Amino acid sequence: MANMKFRIVFGLILLILVFIGFFVGLPYFLRKIQLSPIFEFPKFTFMSAPALSTSTPGFWNFFSPAQVQSRRQSIVQSGNSIFQNKINIAGVSKYGRESVNLSNASPSLVNITGWRIKSRNRGEFVIGKGLALPNFSSDLSDVWLSAGESAEIIADISPLANNFRINSCFGGISELYNLGYGFSCPAIAPMDFAGMDSACQDLIMRSSSCRAPSDNILNQQSSKCRTWFEKNVNYPACVSKHINDRNFYGGWKIFTGNKMQIFDPLHDKIELRDRAGLAVDSYEY
Repeated sequence: MANMKFRIVFGLILLILVFIGFFVGLPYFLRKIQLSPIFEFPKFTFMSAPALSTSTPGFWNFFSPAQVQSRRQSIVQSGNSIFQNKINIAGVSKYGRESVNLSNASPSLVNITGWRIKSRNRGEFVIGKGLALPNFSSDLSDVWLSAGESAEIIADISPLANNFRINSCFGGISELYNLGYGFSCPAIAPMDFAGMDSACQDLIMRSSSCRAPSDNILNQQSSKCRTWFEKNVNYPACVSKHINDRNFYGGWKIFTGNKMQIFDPLHDKIELRDRAGLAVDSYEY
């Protein structure tokens, strides 16, 4: 019996010592972990709002909005675009209908959609999409400049309700949309009207390939001649025949959508920046 009591007392004493050792040793052990370089853990700083990375879709960069703005500004100011000396500001029209002319001096196609025309005194304008082949497709496409091609940025409202690319057959729709351009059309090749009577051939040679004579004139011709004009002398027929010509396209017309001034007519600095915000060219006067 005495032996049993001794075991119970000894067990209680041992249990008490274990508890004392646990509560005394645990803080000491934790302090050692914090001080030891072996057990260093990464520290995380959480910002108020994550900003989406534009360089890697689907991933997030943990920068505050102020940090993102500062980072963007440093990128814009840090260097020049790879398109420098390739796309140039070829000229500026400061009076009447304001415009800025851009030209592709490189041998390659360059997409200028999303580029900015920035005025030091008036703000900026972003180049949008446009109609690459008006009256054939209503789908808007990016504005691509081929080698030597130009784009005119115009402070006005587009007569076609969108930006558009000029082609050599525009004479066929110039009056229809009141484009205000004196466009001509490609000449009609003699082989195209072989077999027509002499009166009809004379009329064809005096006509353009995209605009037919008036009804009064056509009514004086034979039925075969009138049918030939209806089929071959109009804008769609001109485009189909000449779309692969080397000089078919004649540059882009880009509109701001209003008649407000886009730069100061007396003194200003106009900058062209690419989609990344990097400097391409500038024009100061």
